[in-house]
Amino acid sequence: MRETKFIEQNKEKWTEFETLLKEKNKDPDRLNKLFVEITDDLSYSRTFYPNRSVRYYLNGLAQRLFHNIYKNRKGKSSRFLHFWKEELPQTVWESRREFALAFIVFVLAFSIGVLSCAMDIEFPRVILGDSYVEMTDRNIAANDPMKVYKEQNEVDMFLGITLNNLRVSFLTFVSGILAGIGTIGILIYNGIMVGAFQYYFIEKGVFLESFLTVWIHGTIEISAIIIAGAAGLVLGKGLVFPGTYSRLQAFQISARRGLKILMGIVPLIVLAGFFEGFLTRHTETPDILRAAIILFSALFIIGYFVWYPYRLSRIGFSKPLEDEKLPPTRTEPMDYRKILTVGEIFKESFSFLTQHLRVILWVAFALATLYCGVGYLLMGDDFLVADAGIISNVFEAEMFQQLAILFDYTDLNMFALNIGIGLMSWLFISYLLFKKINNEEENAPLGWRDFGNHIFHNILKILPIVVLLNAMAFLPTALFIIFGCLLLPIFCLHLYVMTEEQINPFAAYSRTFYLLGNSWGKMYGLFLIISLVSLAFFVLINTSVVWFYFEVIQWNFDAETSTVATVAKWFSIFLIIFISNIVIPLIIISMGLLYYSLLEVKEAGGLMERIALLGEKRRAFGLEVEG
Repeated sequence: MRETKFIEQNKEKWTEFETLLKEKNKDPDRLNKLFVEITDDLSYSRTFYPNRSVRYYLNGLAQRLFHNIYKNRKGKSSRFLHFWKEELPQTVWESRREFALAFIVFVLAFSIGVLSCAMDIEFPRVILGDSYVEMTDRNIAANDPMKVYKEQNEVDMFLGITLNNLRVSFLTFVSGILAGIGTIGILIYNGIMVGAFQYYFIEKGVFLESFLTVWIHGTIEISAIIIAGAAGLVLGKGLVFPGTYSRLQAFQISARRGLKILMGIVPLIVLAGFFEGFLTRHTETPDILRAAIILFSALFIIGYFVWYPYRLSRIGFSKPLEDEKLPPTRTEPMDYRKILTVGEIFKESFSFLTQHLRVILWVAFALATLYCGVGYLLMGDDFLVADAGIISNVFEAEMFQQLAILFDYTDLNMFALNIGIGLMSWLFISYLLFKKINNEEENAPLGWRDFGNHIFHNILKILPIVVLLNAMAFLPTALFIIFGCLLLPIFCLHLYVMTEEQINPFAAYSRTFYLLGNSWGKMYGLFLIISLVSLAFFVLINTSVVWFYFEVIQWNFDAETSTVATVAKWFSIFLIIFISNIVIPLIIISMGLLYYSLLEVKEAGGLMERIALLGEKRRAFGLEVEG
């Protein structure tokens, strides 16, 4: 058939299709019928008019519908509202027994703290520490018992408190993986500490002032810890009581539910940090206003996490929790060239990491060993910061203290070392991702010659990114955190655009911003989830359990305290670099998978391939409309 005749026969149908796309209330049946016909025409034109304008016109029509469908998918604001209005309350209601248990454990521990202080006047020193008790005594004597909340500036206090509360909440959650026992232990410890803290002020005769000051932020902060405890118990329940599921399946379900609950308290933790940084310090605020803040905070917690889920349960939830539907085991390689949701990219990132965990662990181990060895050769004892005053307790928060030290670039050798190790890690993971996704054979060998070529072509492209990220450590802490969170996902996506499309860094930035389009929220949402899980992983590794095993090992050796401290620093540095080379690859992998989704949204290459395959199938069965 001649092209002009083909156009003449179908132009009314195409015009109707364009008109229908512009309408606000589209007829879905008519739209579906026309879309099928348009794809048939596109398939025909790709075969008989491959270089003619009609093919590009039909390709544009199909792509416009594709964008229209994707734009209106339940995945943006409606999905966000659905999570807070239905999904989270339903998860809370389904986990009400764990919530009740977490609350009861905390209240009992609180009571133990109060009774212990009532029976032993020295008990607060055991829980709160001598220095804190003595400082508070001085503040009470100076007629300013809440002075401790006024000693830092607002922003630094807000950031410090928020990060610490996030760490405690994540530790409470991930400790649930120890059959829930770890979570219960943390709830007991925090409950006793809060009880002792509150009774101490009662004994000193300043209960009202302490209550109206501390519980401005404490109402939300303590509630968040209890809720995190419930999330940890949900996590552990899947391992201990799998029910009719396999233990792995039950753990998958419980982990998803627990993570949803944990995500639900992140805004609360930030709000509590804001209150503590900016409001708590103003002890001159009228008592009635401070009491009102406490009351409204308590009413919000009870209303949203108790009354609202109960009310929805009485009305009836719209549908069962989606996490009950476990995905079938996939036997075929994942098709990355299609649009994936944030949840799908998150799941596939971990799947990709799991598939190649062995080689990633070996590389992480090698880089951590190389880091420790080269660092000591370059800096000697300064590499371990061998000042005994830096760490008051070798077995307390050693890793996080050492992490801050490693990024304190008073020595340029440390700066260069971090750049070198970071560059090697980024080059390896970008190659692994590029090689595996673009290779048709799922278990194809890595190929060290190809890896060498990858390094040769990309080392100068990746180097400026690694240098810039490390240079941000010279910024004040608040700016470092803000710029790091804003820029790291962009750099990771930009990295993959460069390596995949083999373009220069400047063109890659333009290409990255083009692909992002209106999907910035998707990118930062994915980065937030990956970052929170990574932080939880750091917290879990840095629990007292790890240091307890370290202490047990050193019991078997006759060594001085200074030697033990030195070994602990070596161990903490090694763990930091080892874990970082697992966490950073996870972020790079997630952004690499996001790249294909963004590419599909913008250019619909996968859709066009599927349409072409549909056309081939029709011709294969002899169903060609016209010849």
